[in-house]
Amino acid sequence: MNDYQYKYNADGTLRANDLSVTEILLTKVSSAYSSNDAGKTSFDHYKAMFGVLAMIRTVAQLYDKASFNTELKTHFLHAHGNSIRHWSTSTQALGIKEQRADVPIGFSEKDITAHPFI
Repeated sequence: MNDYQYKYNADGTLRANDLSVTEILLTKVSSAYSSNDAGKTSFDHYKAMFGVLAMIRTVAQLYDKASFNTELKTHFLHAHGNSIRHWSTSTQALGIKEQRADVPIGFSEKDITAHPFI
């Protein structure tokens, strides 16, 4: 992500099909699977929130004639420990955690554990 003044290196981003330069999803992996460093997790969460704010700023600059009735939603996936957390920001409700899925330890448990996330 680069707004030509500041740069943020995310672990991954997703761009919208019809908005080729607009990033709508940011991913951050804070630790190896089943490992959890609370300090790094917290730092990465706050750092990624600034990345999401930069995405919103870029969209606002590109579409400066849009009204607040225009729906905008950016997403942030944060992986740490054995979970992936999905956060989003939108013009309707700010910073709501939408869902959480526990990553299965064994492949045989994948249908039980991953199903609620899908």
